[in-house]
Amino acid sequence: MKLARALSDVEAKKVQTSVLLGGVFTTLAIWTKLEDPVNLPKMFVLVLSAAVVFGLSLPAILGARKSATDNKKGGLILIGIFTIALLVSTLMTDVKYTAIFGEYHRNNGALAYLAMATMFAGSVATFSVQSSIRYFKFFAITGLLLAGYGFLQAAGKDPVGWKLDYNPIITTLGNPNFTSAFLGLAGVAILLLTFVAKDRKIQIFYAIGLLADLYILRKSGSIQGLFGFLIGATIIVLIKLWLVNKKVGQISLILAAIGATPVALAVFNVGPLASKLYQGTLRNRLDYWNAAISMFKDHPIFGVGIDRFGEYYRQYAVQNQVVQGQITDNAHSVYMQLLSTGGLTLFITYLALIAYVTLIGSKAMLKANGNDKLLIGGVLAIWLGTLAVNIVAIDNLGVAVWFWITGGVLVSVSTTKVPQTAESEKTKKPKSRSRSATNASEFQYSNLLAGALGLSFLVVLLPNLSASEAVKDLRANSKNLSANAYIADLNKQVLDNQNNAQNLVLLADVALSQGEIDLSYKISSRIRELDPRSFYGQYLPALAYEASGKPGEAISYREKLVVLDPWNTSNMLQLIKNYMALNERAKASAIANKIKENYPGSPADLEASTLLAG
Repeated sequence: MKLARALSDVEAKKVQTSVLLGGVFTTLAIWTKLEDPVNLPKMFVLVLSAAVVFGLSLPAILGARKSATDNKKGGLILIGIFTIALLVSTLMTDVKYTAIFGEYHRNNGALAYLAMATMFAGSVATFSVQSSIRYFKFFAITGLLLAGYGFLQAAGKDPVGWKLDYNPIITTLGNPNFTSAFLGLAGVAILLLTFVAKDRKIQIFYAIGLLADLYILRKSGSIQGLFGFLIGATIIVLIKLWLVNKKVGQISLILAAIGATPVALAVFNVGPLASKLYQGTLRNRLDYWNAAISMFKDHPIFGVGIDRFGEYYRQYAVQNQVVQGQITDNAHSVYMQLLSTGGLTLFITYLALIAYVTLIGSKAMLKANGNDKLLIGGVLAIWLGTLAVNIVAIDNLGVAVWFWITGGVLVSVSTTKVPQTAESEKTKKPKSRSRSATNASEFQYSNLLAGALGLSFLVVLLPNLSASEAVKDLRANSKNLSANAYIADLNKQVLDNQNNAQNLVLLADVALSQGEIDLSYKISSRIRELDPRSFYGQYLPALAYEASGKPGEAISYREKLVVLDPWNTSNMLQLIKNYMALNERAKASAIANKIKENYPGSPADLEASTLLAG
């Protein structure tokens, strides 16, 4: 078997299909039996899909040095460097479980990023301008499916029955912002297909689909996707006009540049369009970004740790936030998130990668002619739209997977040389076997490798799914099981999750709600062993001791919380109460002075004075 080689046309198409189906199923994946029904199943599908893609595309990746174009080599080298940087930052992260699997209900850990990097590499190795039409179709169909689900949610006919207190248009992505972002970018793919379709009926179908996509985007109440769509659609329309009439294209380009200015200003609440386009949530994001920059300043090389933003945010949050006391586990900007959690090690390699992809994609689009120009421009349009959305977006796996696929496809379509495939290589036939037999054998090895990798990751990921399902069942069974059976189940899950601080936090909360104070102490102790700076590792035992009439035992935990969450006046007020219960007036006065220093004349300041007087 030749380990490093070009893929046959059949093999390349199989990799393409695996990449695209991986993107589709990652976006659509939900599993309502899990405690996290959205992000955990997406990570599960993404990693398994990437394992298959890696196995099938490995010969082409290894053989890229000889058979790939310079553009593809550059893309594969940079994704390799990014992967190494990610692994280094992961090793430097204090809590390895979070670094690998990601934060609770986010799952943006190293495993997910490695999977998406694999999707990028597989796309680089196998796509071409001609096959890029498959990319657009899969992306568009996924968008249409989400739009269809959005119509059901808007009509109150959601078959899943999500319980929400806000906008119901969350589709399979768990949040209206993510739905908006995805539909905006998928809308660009639908628009491209509308332009390139030769059958009038198909054009009408895509046009109707685009209207449905944009309608649900509007119903989501989020403008993230709108900006992504406007950027991508503008690029495609300009290219189309340029191809029809170069002079008209030039005039349209100038008009588009003029029109983009007030739209860009409106994002920052400036200009005549601000009242229509500005969203107040940007102010919250400025709080998050300030915290991210502060984290980076204190941890410039490796950051605070992969997906560890949430455990550091309280400490680095600005003193006076737009919504005082509001917390988050993500910087709400892909760039700020990677800068703060991965430091320069990860951030520089990420910027180098996206700069390279953007540069060669733009050059290829400008040099191409005819339909190729439109196809390359379509991929570039989605890429640039996503780069813009990522400024204010969380790297939700259902959306992010398409960013990495798009980047890989853009590198691949930017080549000017058609690479040789295994079927077209002019090499001598093996003495003992025919060429077709050799191809079949190599094809079989690739399939076996893909299957072996898929099974390996299945073994790694299934315990996470089982644990999540068990936690949800435990919460649901509080009224269905006897007290003894319920506590026995709780203890079993505690033993099963000894290395998962995230699930232990949930179980400690369940123990408290059931009055199992001693068990909650035990769980909290294990949480702190796994994650010494865990907010809930300190908060839950403090609550337990206070609820059982032991304020003195809670003091050490409350004091640690003052360090971890320096602007939390609720914690400081409770600490004053605990000090006063032990007649430690000097310490209580010191905390009261801290509140006065931070928020003079505030309700918390007045309450602190009342507690001291009492």
